[in-house]
Amino acid sequence: MASDEQATAPAVILVPCADSGRAGCGIVRRAVEMVVEGASEVAIRAAEACPRGSRSFVVAVDGSSSCQACRLLRQLGVRPGAVVSAPEVLARAGLVKPGVDLRARKEELAQALAAAIRGSVEEVLSRERERRQYQGEMGPVLERFRGIWSKVEILPSPNGAAPPVERARVELLAKRARNLFVKFDEIVPPSEWAEPHDLFQDALLCVAYACEGWTAGDVPRWEQNLEKARLQVRPLLRRLE
Repeated sequence: MASDEQATAPAVILVPCADSGRAGCGIVRRAVEMVVEGASEVAIRAAEACPRGSRSFVVAVDGSSSCQACRLLRQLGVRPGAVVSAPEVLARAGLVKPGVDLRARKEELAQALAAAIRGSVEEVLSRERERRQYQGEMGPVLERFRGIWSKVEILPSPNGAAPPVERARVELLAKRARNLFVKFDEIVPPSEWAEPHDLFQDALLCVAYACEGWTAGDVPRWEQNLEKARLQVRPLLRRLE
């Protein structure tokens, strides 16, 4: 098995099922060894060695319905990015039939399973590249948002009696929020982040509406839209910060 020292910061972690002595478990462990050979971005870990919130992506490899790495990972609070089931992969390939001695064909079966694992690893790496690109594009956007939000949040409750200079300043914040709303259309999020991305974009309109309520002295419009914006920015911020 590959040691932790072989990849200090792997992009993908493979977690095989426990070595229960079953033929399927032996095939799984041989297959993951094949995958990490010469692949510096991939490492093998036990489920217990995958910390919650790890930035590496985890691929669980199950040897059988009764020996599942994915189930153990979830019990430990780790959500695998992908799950590869050895029985399903080998059955689809027509390699597992009644009466077949799995141990005698371990190397052949492991090679077939390794090919499926590599496919899952590539999918996970592709998603990681998408996330990194998105995070890079969103960096300047979030800086602009923070500049607007920090000024909006400290505004006192409106009373309709603000001087023209102060109203003009808040009107400018509303304009900037709308401009940033338009900027969001230029950035394509990873598919699994599409919903928080859209929520955040809608929150920018809420910020603009809140500012317009403030300049008009409309307290309900100010408070309701500010609170809605506060709630809608959180899901994306939690993922990006």
